[in-house]
Amino acid sequence: MFDILETFGGWYDLPAHIGYLLFAVSMFLTNIFWLRILLIVSLAFQIVYFTMAGGALYTGIGWNIVFILINAYRLVSLMQARRRLGKATGGHLLGAGADEVVIDAANSLDDTQIEELIRLGEVYDLAPGAPLTTEGEPVDWFYLVTAGHAVVMVDDAEVARIHPGEFVGEISFLTGIAATATVRASERLTVIALDREKLARACAEDARLSAAVHQVIGNALARKLVVANQRRATKTPQPA
Repeated sequence: MFDILETFGGWYDLPAHIGYLLFAVSMFLTNIFWLRILLIVSLAFQIVYFTMAGGALYTGIGWNIVFILINAYRLVSLMQARRRLGKATGGHLLGAGADEVVIDAANSLDDTQIEELIRLGEVYDLAPGAPLTTEGEPVDWFYLVTAGHAVVMVDDAEVARIHPGEFVGEISFLTGIAATATVRASERLTVIALDREKLARACAEDARLSAAVHQVIGNALARKLVVANQRRATKTPQPA
């Protein structure tokens, strides 16, 4: 009878097969968090195999331990970044949504990019009425709203509302022009404030971060355009 274990080396080789299988699966993952977890488990199985096999396999064991420590360090860094973001947002930004609004930032940025935004930004709590941008004035900061809501004013008229997971100042970030609207907190607001010049430099150095940030900005601008068109349509008089 065909014995698959005997064919592939027996019970002693089973940890190696499991380890290499997990390693292969990790190569298909795009989520860096789970990729590192699978790599750690894979390397641990390989260490078990090296130990069971006997002989002078200390070099392989030693290097696997080094790789495990490197991945563990990066995992801890990612978890700390997510914990800081969760603390700043009350957990909303890392969830599926808030107030039935899709959280664009959390869906478009992976853990390393969230970590980079945390590193570049500063978390602020703003009182109701506090301004983020003022129409016609330069914008030095690029904001990611993490909790609360803000109102967008043009010529002292409300034209839109900002929800958690949305950016403020994205047009100025892209073009460098002055603010096209005044944005104020309509309630207690928590934001991650990013220096526009620092973020621009980070995007220039990291193509993946740049692509993710510009994707989020593009989605935000598209949604705002749709809302503006809908408002214009409702205000346009219908022919008799």
